[in-house]
Amino acid sequence: MSRLTIRQVEAFRAVMLLGSMTKAAEALQISQPAVSRLMADLQEIIGFPLFRRTRHGTIPTADARRFEIEVTSLFSGLDELTERARAIRNLEIGELRIGTISLYGNGLLPRIIGDFVKLHPGINVTLEIDTHERIVDWLHSRRCEIGLVSLPGSSGELTVHKLAAQPAVCVMPQGHPLAAKPLIRASDLAGVPFVSFPRDSATRFQIDNIFDRLGVRREMKIETGTHESVCQFVAAGVGVSIISPFSPHLRGPFALVSRPFQPHLIREIGLLLRDGNLSLPAEQCRAFIAEYFRNSQADSQMPRTSMTA
Repeated sequence: MSRLTIRQVEAFRAVMLLGSMTKAAEALQISQPAVSRLMADLQEIIGFPLFRRTRHGTIPTADARRFEIEVTSLFSGLDELTERARAIRNLEIGELRIGTISLYGNGLLPRIIGDFVKLHPGINVTLEIDTHERIVDWLHSRRCEIGLVSLPGSSGELTVHKLAAQPAVCVMPQGHPLAAKPLIRASDLAGVPFVSFPRDSATRFQIDNIFDRLGVRREMKIETGTHESVCQFVAAGVGVSIISPFSPHLRGPFALVSRPFQPHLIREIGLLLRDGNLSLPAEQCRAFIAEYFRNSQADSQMPRTSMTA
């Protein structure tokens, strides 16, 4: 059995709705013989007559009326499909998976995503938190569409969009003697208890390199793996530390004081993407995140090295 064509079904529906092949032809902007040909081909394919000619015109058969029910159901489905496509285009429905590291997944990114889903409540967002390397793997395997990470770092063939760059800050508990200084130099931390990141982290390597180059020895007290735990130890009075200016913990709930640190250790934040292969929600979210950082820095809403939390 040959397959029906959309044009044949459209012509049949027009004839049934308008009551004649002539009116159907006018509506479809084709000739009346073309409609007759489409109906003849349709009848040959389905194997039963659709119309009979009388003195009063072309009359649908009982089978044609039954077939019309199926055609109407088909077009209702197409209408629904069209509506779903419109909803996807207008971001009224959709899904988005984002990967990030714990530094941004425990404060900064949830606030941004929260604002995004308020604008697009039909978009379901999944936030995955893991290491930089795992996020790169997720993007390559299409488990995620967007990655928010610290830069630099491995990216494979992914596209990197830098969002912001600011110097790291020195944090200490409220009332610490160094809090009286407007600026903390590496030499100020000689012999000072220090809370550090793990030895295998890039941040630890960069911080240690500064002090080793300047010949400054800190009193290393604690090693811990996340900004949150570093800030908890600092707030508990274990020591001071140097952390990202993008850390949400600079704004609480910890009782911390932050000061600019010299020499500058620039911290960068950026997006990892499979460029040219983003869904509509992912592209809209990418633009939303980029705009957030532009506005935040222009409005001085991002953490600054001189702030006190």
